[in-house]
Amino acid sequence: MVRTKIWTLKKHFVGHPTNSDFELKTAELPPLKNGEVLLEALFLTVDPYMRFLAKTLKEGDRMMGQQVAR
Repeated sequence: MVRTKIWTLKKHFVGHPTNSDFELKTAELPPLKNGEVLLEALFLTVDPYMRFLAKTLKEGDRMMGQQVAR
């Protein structure tokens, strides 16, 4: 099994987010299905829209964003 890291929203924040507002979890990925590929993330984006997206998430939900991968 392949293990991955997932950033989750630990608690909703007011103003500027801090490290304590997020949690880095480790999970096992399921086996790849036919036609799927596994990529390594090199860079993750931190964009202004993520502040508004976080308001719609429940605590424990995964943060979403874009990445550069290989």
